[in-house]
Amino acid sequence: MASDAKPPGSRAGTSAREKAEKSEKSKVTIERPFDKWLQKQLHAMYDEIASEPLPDDLLNLIEHDAERKNEPPESSGSESK
Repeated sequence: MASDAKPPGSRAGTSAREKAEKSEKSKVTIERPFDKWLQKQLHAMYDEIASEPLPDDLLNLIEHDAERKNEPPESSGSESK
């Protein structure tokens, strides 16, 4: 009778590994056209909006926050406990 035990480097294990590698490679080639299509669609939808200037209120908030970060921390004796 033939033994049902297969050696660790059997042909079946190798073919499964090869199939997995081929599957990963095919996913990469399949995703690329989709990625290009998606990028094109997103640009068509949002380029006009992204090119609009920021509102003055938002710019003022950003500038105010940047000024606060550049200021040295205030040290007063009343804060220490």
